Amino acid sequence: MWVSGIAAAVAIPALVVWALFTQPMENQVAAVVVGAILLAFFVILIFRTTSLDTERGLVVRTVCGTWKRSVAWADASVVRIRDNNAGQALLEVRGRGRRTSAYLPLVAVDLGGDRSQSPEFLRVLAGQVERWSPERGAVVKLLRAQADHVDAGGDVRESPVARAHLARAR
Repeated sequence: MWVSGIAAAVAIPALVVWALFTQPMENQVAAVVVGAILLAFFVILIFRTTSLDTERGLVVRTVCGTWKRSVAWADASVVRIRDNNAGQALLEVRGRGRRTSAYLPLVAVDLGGDRSQSPEFLRVLAGQVERWSPERGAVVKLLRAQADHVDAGGDVRESPVARAHLARAR
């Protein structure tokens, strides 16, 4: 993701400058508009955060520090671990009756290297799911197994979440 972000950060201004100096007015305007749209898109992608509100049992997704959406563990229609087809296993929390979903990255086996969330965070996450959404026992079990595996210094590719959800890790 960082490689593509850096490439975009270089390519977008280069495209706009090239168009301003070498193209007719119509192409210059189009380049500036497309550049502004792409810049806004990348700013939104870069300044997204997902956090836990452990007191109220919420997963909170914030974009650019202003747009906040939350999904309550207890009201979630879906709480599952899934592959994003890009080498990452994510915990998906989807709100009931809404299209609001929050994703928490758990494990990645991609260009950024093999990595997992810390055992402490995985245990907090498992505790939140267990407290607010007790019927999701399989998710809790897998999160705790992942925490124990990482805590013991195990290889990310051999971890329970990676083996269960990432084809590249197998």
